[in-house]
Amino acid sequence: MRLLKVAVACFGLLAPVLGHAQTWPTGPVRMVVPFGAGGTADILARLVAERLHESLGQPVVVENRPGAAGNIGAAAVANSKPDGYTLLMSGSPTHSVGPHLFKRLAYDPMRDVPPVAMIAASPNLLVVNSSLPVKSLKDLVQLAREKPGQLTYSSAGIGTSGHLAAELLKKAAGVDARHVPFKSGSEAVTSVIAGQIDFMFFTVPALLPQVEAGKLRALAITSLTRSQLVPDLPTVAESGYPGFEALGWYGVFAPRDTPAPVTERLSGAIAKILNSPELQKRLPKLGVESKYLNAAQLTEFIKTDSANWGALIKAAGIAAK
Repeated sequence: MRLLKVAVACFGLLAPVLGHAQTWPTGPVRMVVPFGAGGTADILARLVAERLHESLGQPVVVENRPGAAGNIGAAAVANSKPDGYTLLMSGSPTHSVGPHLFKRLAYDPMRDVPPVAMIAASPNLLVVNSSLPVKSLKDLVQLAREKPGQLTYSSAGIGTSGHLAAELLKKAAGVDARHVPFKSGSEAVTSVIAGQIDFMFFTVPALLPQVEAGKLRALAITSLTRSQLVPDLPTVAESGYPGFEALGWYGVFAPRDTPAPVTERLSGAIAKILNSPELQKRLPKLGVESKYLNAAQLTEFIKTDSANWGALIKAAGIAAK
């Protein structure tokens, strides 16, 4: 009898959650992107949102809330009602890198906005000004050794994937170069094209047109394997630094205590979307690779990714200003 009472009590607590999950969603779902419009996270959010609309039968509206390296938008989601109607499209800036860059955050990323699913990963290209007398990564490292601390590299800001990729290369190659952060990626790219800055790491879509136009020279890519967008370009790993990998990644997150049946349904819908032939063809053209991980897998991935970047950030003395 006691066991029956416990079972009934547990069912009474669980019934509202199950009922909510079965009827969810009954209205529009909001997907917050904590970065500006037009960036990779924003483009991915809109692609996924459009197809989630088809899967869920309700509109999924993308809302850009940029600022503080993604922390403003992420904190807003962390403080939202955990009912499945507010989601976050983010990734390494808020969940792997941010906790090590900022001394104080208004939220705990993994506790307050846990993962639903990973969507994609994105490597960076290493490029130099076309007039710089280097033809390969080996040449660039040699030049950096000949001119310690004199070469410069640009980025879209402190703690961005391009900045950290350059710091990882400096550590791996044992060289020094001066970081020049800019307010935007476009400004950072322009500085290398103009010859004001020597080199940079940045996203494939932003740099490839400049490489094809002869304004920049590509030396390597930061994925472990070559990209189908630039199949003739070697990786940093095969250019003398085995195991070198520096990826930006993107995923969907939800406020803590969002019902598990809701997040599981979301995760399943995302998996189907990423497996569609349309997305399999389209994502590489955006410079990203489809990479689905469920919530548990993404949680383990973030633990490792965060630990790796945290060690580099600490060793290099990097801190957000």
